[in-house]
Amino acid sequence: MQDVSITKGKEITYAERQMIERWHNKNKLSNRQIAQRLNKATQTINNELHKGEKCT
Repeated sequence: MQDVSITKGKEITYAERQMIERWHNKNKLSNRQIAQRLNKATQTINNELHKGEKCT
């Protein structure tokens, strides 16, 4: 079950996208760990990473 304190409906900022990319690629953090650090849903992080793959 997700924590109700997770921000809902707020877009990911450019700075957050950079952090997600760095944490995922360089630090090898899981989507769950990244989501906890940014106070976002795990699925949001997953969506961002997949969106980035489609762009490259």
